[in-house]
Amino acid sequence: MKKFIAGLLVTAMTAALLTGCGKDVAGAKRDGETGGYTLNLGASGDAALNNPLVQLADEKGYFAENNLTITQTKLENSGAVMYDALSVGKIDAAYAQVVPPVSYGAQGYDVTLIGGVLSGGMVCVTLPENYEELKDISNWKGHSIGVVQMSTSELTTRNALKDYGLTADDVEYVMIEDYSSIALSTAKGNVDIGFVSSNYVDQALEAGCVVLTTLYDIKKDYVCCRQSAYTKNLEQNRDAYVYYLEGQIKAYKDIKTDEEGTIQSLVKATGETEDYIRTYIYDEVGSAHRTYNPDPNYNGVQGLYDIILEQKYVESDLTLDKFYDISVYADALKNVIADNPDDDFYKDMKAYFLENNTEFPDFANIYGEEFWG
Repeated sequence: MKKFIAGLLVTAMTAALLTGCGKDVAGAKRDGETGGYTLNLGASGDAALNNPLVQLADEKGYFAENNLTITQTKLENSGAVMYDALSVGKIDAAYAQVVPPVSYGAQGYDVTLIGGVLSGGMVCVTLPENYEELKDISNWKGHSIGVVQMSTSELTTRNALKDYGLTADDVEYVMIEDYSSIALSTAKGNVDIGFVSSNYVDQALEAGCVVLTTLYDIKKDYVCCRQSAYTKNLEQNRDAYVYYLEGQIKAYKDIKTDEEGTIQSLVKATGETEDYIRTYIYDEVGSAHRTYNPDPNYNGVQGLYDIILEQKYVESDLTLDKFYDISVYADALKNVIADNPDDDFYKDMKAYFLENNTEFPDFANIYGEEFWG
C-alpha cells in the first residue's frame, strides 16, 4: 500500500529518518501558564498572501478569542517538503493542493485532512481559431489537453467530463512540466487546450492564446487546496484544531460580506497593496473565480480520490474517511452557530456542509438535527 507511483512525492519515511527518533514535536499543546493553545503552521514560499482565511482570522483576533496562538514555519514548497514535515510532526497543520495530503493520508502516514481552503484560480486557454468549436466542452472529444500531472486541473476534468457526455478516454491528456510551458505549448499548437493558473493567463495571451473558460465554469466549487493536521497532535489536542477552524469560519464570512474591511485587514496582515488583494480575492476575472471556504467538501474530495486510485497515482486499500476527519469542522461550525443562532450566513454554511459532505459514511445519522442541538 505504501508506495508512490511515478515519483509522486519524496517519501515521508526519508524525512523521518533524517529528523531522527528524538525530535521535538511541534506545538498544538495546551500552555500550562496561559491556559491557551498554539499551532505551528507550515507556510510555503515567499508569498506574503498565503492563506487569507488564516491571515484574516489572526489579524481580526478570531484565534485569540479562544486563546489560540498561531505561528508559522516557512518551508521550501507546498508539496513534498510540506507534507514530509507534517507527517513527522515538525509542523502541526498545512494546506496545499489536494494531491499531497490525500497521497500521504492514503498511505497511512500521520496526515489527516480536516477542511478546505481554496477553489478556483485555474483558467483554460486555446488558440483563437479553436475557440468557437471548443467553447462547447462536449466538442472536446478527440482533442488534446495540456495539464500538470496530478494537478487539480487534471483530476477535476477527468472527474467532470462525464457531465458533458464524455469520458477521460475521449481526450488526450498531455502532461507538461509547469504552467509557463503549458501556455507556450498551447500557443504553438502542440496541445489544443491548456490549463494554467490565473497568474499565467497574461503570458498565454501574450503568446497568442485566448481564454476559453475557467475550471470553475466546468465544475462549480471544484476541490482544490485542503487543510491537514498532524494526526497525533489532532488526537491529543483536538480543541486547538476546532478553534483554528472556528476562526477561519468567521474570516470566511468577512471575506464574503465585508470586502473593504477584508482588504484593509489583509493589507495590514500581508503588506500587499489594496489593488493586489482586490484582484487576487474579489476580481472574478483576475482570480478566475478564486474562493476560500473552510468546509471539508468531502464529496468533492471523494470524487478526486477515486480518480487518483483509478490512475494509480497512489495505491491504497484505505477509504477516504480513514484519513479525512470532517467532525473537526462540524464541531467548529456548530460552536459558531451556537454563539450566533440568528446569523443567516452561518446557517447557509450549515446548509452547504449538509449538501457537500453526504458521502461521508453514515453522514445522515451523525449530522442530523440532533447533532446541531
